[in-house]
Amino acid sequence: MKLIEKIKGLRGILYRKLIEEEELRFPKFEIKKQQVKAKLPDVKQIRKLNVTYSLIEPFAFANIKWDEDTKDLVYFVIEPSLNEKEREILEKISSGLIEIMEVGLSSFKDISKALEHLEKNVKKIIKDFGIKLNPAQYLKMMYYIYRNFIGYDEIEPLLQDPFIEDISCDGTNTPIYIVHRKYGSLKTNIIFKDEKRLRDFIVKLAERCGRYVSYAEPILAGTLPDGSRVSATLAPDVATRGPVFTIRKFTERPFSPTEQIELKTASPEILAYLWYLIENKASMLIIGGTATGKTSFLNTLCTFILPEAKIVSIEDTRELKIPHEHWVPGLARVGFGIPKPTGEKYGEVSLFDLLKESFRQNPDYVIVGEVRGREAYVMFQGMSSGHPSLSTFHAGSVDSVIKRLTTPPIELSPTLLESLDLIIVMIHAKEKGKSARRIKEIVEIESVDPKTFEVKTNVVFRWNPAFDKYEKINESSKVKKIALLKGADLEKELSEIKRRERFLNWLLENGVKDYDEVAKFIVAYYKEPEKVEEMMKERVKVEYKPKEIERKTFLEMLGYKVIREEHA
Repeated sequence: MKLIEKIKGLRGILYRKLIEEEELRFPKFEIKKQQVKAKLPDVKQIRKLNVTYSLIEPFAFANIKWDEDTKDLVYFVIEPSLNEKEREILEKISSGLIEIMEVGLSSFKDISKALEHLEKNVKKIIKDFGIKLNPAQYLKMMYYIYRNFIGYDEIEPLLQDPFIEDISCDGTNTPIYIVHRKYGSLKTNIIFKDEKRLRDFIVKLAERCGRYVSYAEPILAGTLPDGSRVSATLAPDVATRGPVFTIRKFTERPFSPTEQIELKTASPEILAYLWYLIENKASMLIIGGTATGKTSFLNTLCTFILPEAKIVSIEDTRELKIPHEHWVPGLARVGFGIPKPTGEKYGEVSLFDLLKESFRQNPDYVIVGEVRGREAYVMFQGMSSGHPSLSTFHAGSVDSVIKRLTTPPIELSPTLLESLDLIIVMIHAKEKGKSARRIKEIVEIESVDPKTFEVKTNVVFRWNPAFDKYEKINESSKVKKIALLKGADLEKELSEIKRRERFLNWLLENGVKDYDEVAKFIVAYYKEPEKVEEMMKERVKVEYKPKEIERKTFLEMLGYKVIREEHA
C-alpha cells in the first residue's frame, strides 16, 4: 500500500515538473460587464416573448421567456455548465484558495488587481495539485471563482443587469424574484435550497456592507460598496420561512432630465417649471410609496441647481450623485455596542446631527435623501431661515404628508409648514405589464391656517392615466410670487419657462441623454444663454454618442449553445 502511495506521489511530482517546464499556457481570464444597455422589445404578446442579452460577457446571459409549465414570464440566468468532475475540481481549487490566500480580496480597491491576485493563486493551486484543464475548462473555473470570491455568488449576474431594480429572496426553496425595468416583477431560476448556504450568504452581504449580523442581532440594513441598499433578516424565529434578503440596486448613472422625459416620468413643461422654481430657491418635497422613483427624481432635479451654488447633501445610504463641484456630501453612521439611555449607540451620527451641522456651513441648497422623523423639524427651520431644501418623504398623498408633518413626532407649526413651496406626488404605475413611474400631481402650498392647520393648495399639473399625458390644471401662484418679489414682468418669466421647455426638447431631439452631458448643457444654458438660444434657433445638431464596447464571444469554447443576440 505504501509503495502504491509512493508511486502516486512520484507521478504527481513528475507531472508538476512537466507542467513547470511547459508553463501553464491558459488564456487570460477577462470579464466584460455590460456597458451599453441592450435594446429590449416591448411586450406585445407575453407568451411569445423570448429575449436574451449578456450580463457578464462571455459567461453569463439573461434569457426572459414564457414558461409553459408555470404559466409565468421567467428570468433565466444562463451560466457555463459543469459536469461532476469539473465541480470536484472547482471545489478543490476553492478550498485551496481559502487556505493559501493571505491577503483578503476586500483590501483591493481595484477589481482588476483583485482578479489578477486571484488568478495568480488559482494557477499556483492547479500547478501544485497537478490538475489538468483545457483552456475552456480553465475559463469556466475562473468564472465561478470570480463569481464566488469577488462577486456575490449566485446573484452576481443579477447585480450586473442594468435593467434590474430590486432582488428579493423570500427564504429557502423559493425562487428569487426581481423587478425588471422593462418587464416588471419576474421569477428567476435561482433558488437557495440549503438554509446554511443562505445564512452564509447573508453574513457575506453583511461583511461587504461593513456591518455585523448574528442571531443576537438578526436584522441587517446596510449599503454595498456600489451603493446598493441591503435589507436582510437572519434568524429563523424572526423570518419564519428562513433567512431573507432584499437588495435595492444603486443606479450608477442617475437619470437625466431628458431620460425622465423619454420615460414619461415627467414632461418637458413640468421640468422647465421645476427648473425655474429651483433656480429661484423654492423648497420641494417629493413624496410617494416604496419604489416610486422619489430619489431618482430628486437626483434629476439636482442638475437644475445653479452651477456655482454650495450644496450640502445628507443621506443614511449613499444614493445621490450631484454633478456640482461645490458639493459637500454627508452620510449618517450607525453606532456600535450597547445603546445609551437615550437609545443612541456609541459613535452614531444621525441625519438629525448632520442636518443641524449642515446649516452652520451656510449652504445655498440642502438636499436630504429622505426625511422620516425629528430631522424634518430641523430641515423646515432651515427652509424658513432662507436655506432652500429638496427632499423625499414616504407618503401616498398631500393630505397624508401634511398630517404626518403636523402631528407627533415631527409636529411642525403652521409657520414652518408654509416655508414648503411645493409637493411632487409620485406613483408606481403599471403600463402594459411593465414598470413605469409617473408624477401623479404637483401641488403648491399657498398658505396654512394657524388655528385649524387647514392647508390651501394649488394643483398645477396632474397626470391623466387614461391617455398617459400630463395636464396643466391651474396657473402657478409661485411663479407669480417670484415675479413680484423680483419686480419682473410675469409674461417675461413665463416666456423664460417656455424657453427652457424648448431647450429640453432640443436636447432630446439631439439624443443628449447622458446625465453628465445634460448637466454640462444646463451649465452652458446658465453661463451662455444667448449662445444656446442661437444654437436652438439655427437648429444646430450636437453630437453625443456613448462609447460602444468591442464585443468578443467565446460561447462555443465554453460549451454554450450559441444564442444570437437579436436585440443587443
